[in-house]
Amino acid sequence: MPASEVQHHNVFTTDREVAAAALNRLVAHRPRLAFGEPGGVQFRIRSANCGEFGADLAQIEHGAYGSVTPPTDLLVAGVLARGRGRLATARQEVVLGRDDAFLGPVNVEYEAEFVNPAMMMVRLPFAYAARMAEELTGLPAAALRFDGSTAVSASMGRHWAATAGYLGSQLVDTRQALPVLVVGQLQRLAAVALIATFPNTTMTAARLPASGDAAPAVVRRAVAYVDGHADQPLTVDEIAAAAGVGVRALQIAFRRHLETTPMGYLRRVRREYAHRDLRAATPADGTTVTGVARRWGFTDVSRFSAAYREAYGQSPSRTLRT
Repeated sequence: MPASEVQHHNVFTTDREVAAAALNRLVAHRPRLAFGEPGGVQFRIRSANCGEFGADLAQIEHGAYGSVTPPTDLLVAGVLARGRGRLATARQEVVLGRDDAFLGPVNVEYEAEFVNPAMMMVRLPFAYAARMAEELTGLPAAALRFDGSTAVSASMGRHWAATAGYLGSQLVDTRQALPVLVVGQLQRLAAVALIATFPNTTMTAARLPASGDAAPAVVRRAVAYVDGHADQPLTVDEIAAAAGVGVRALQIAFRRHLETTPMGYLRRVRREYAHRDLRAATPADGTTVTGVARRWGFTDVSRFSAAYREAYGQSPSRTLRT
């Protein structure tokens, strides 16, 4: 997905109809807004949209927001930085306070209420999360189910809050254009954190046995595909399809023959291409370590630098200077 497809929408209003329309652009639902003193009410939302993947920083001062959301397979997860809230389905109710992580109920109608909220929210297609769950755990994508709206533990709630904040800072910031590979890595980060934070079947289902085609030819086909498409936002199911096997068989083959995962190998290849670019460039031509790292999908430059030093025996900045 090219950086030009990351679209930003910023709204600041005291008009409840304008506010409701802004919220409905994110997720189809029936919003209700109750404002106090008209002169004191402020509604703000900053949104970034990359297809169905996106992030939203929303806040209402001196007002309340309620909604009824019909069944949807869009994952909407966030953290409440201020105010209080409630999520309710026909079977359960969750009360939210400051700093609480939450996930909107999936594939069931639910009501939401928030009073004077400030929250960061992340939107992610369920199908993408399901493919990621299969890659991480071996659980078939069709078997993924989320069955809770709060974090499995306080520590995981804090982890999600930090992740949501980081995703928001990257996506909502209009001062920078996001390279295509960075957007892909941010979406992957969101899915991994969601699966680790909120109750779902990957935490309880038995793992699949280690079986499948682990022949060297599988690895050769996958490696050739990755090497030729490393500048694109690849997923493990795309690599598996190119190799002619399922995701589980691909994972087994990579562990057996390369002692890594398909995505681990992809990161290695991208690091090699970054190394090539740094060697070919100079600071005088405007090349920076940060720019090269982000071009190849590395969102955390300090982590990229550490891995680069381990692989090449020097820092990326030294490579650029020599």
